[in-house]
Amino acid sequence: MFGKRKAEKPKSPLGILLYEYDLIISSELRDIFKSIKQGRNLNPARTGRVIDSIFYRFDSFIENISKDNLKVDYRSDKARDLIIEMIKKIKDSFEKIRNENFDLQNQSLNDIYSEFEAAFTLREAIRKKLKDIESDYT
Repeated sequence: MFGKRKAEKPKSPLGILLYEYDLIISSELRDIFKSIKQGRNLNPARTGRVIDSIFYRFDSFIENISKDNLKVDYRSDKARDLIIEMIKKIKDSFEKIRNENFDLQNQSLNDIYSEFEAAFTLREAIRKKLKDIESDYT
């Protein structure tokens, strides 16, 4: 009766996309983010496969919510733009890591985790925006 309430899968297109995004971040990328935060080098083969799979899904997310494929109101349109920006920040950061061959000891990758944190703070802004428009998933 007083247990944790089970989160239902959202019904709005933006809510579904954010639900899938949160699942990817919390399950598939959790260990990679932990390694990046600790500054440990990543296994190039394994991390490359994971990133390729996730990039493919992120590209399909962006395609699904593009202005041509999804018509939403003005407030949801702003949330859509923030979601696309957040996904692009994550992809750009992983591309920087890939270009350095997943060697986190490289000087150019010293502040790479702060770029991921910028995407995470953008996620919080999206959460507030969706709460304002009374979305079914924040």
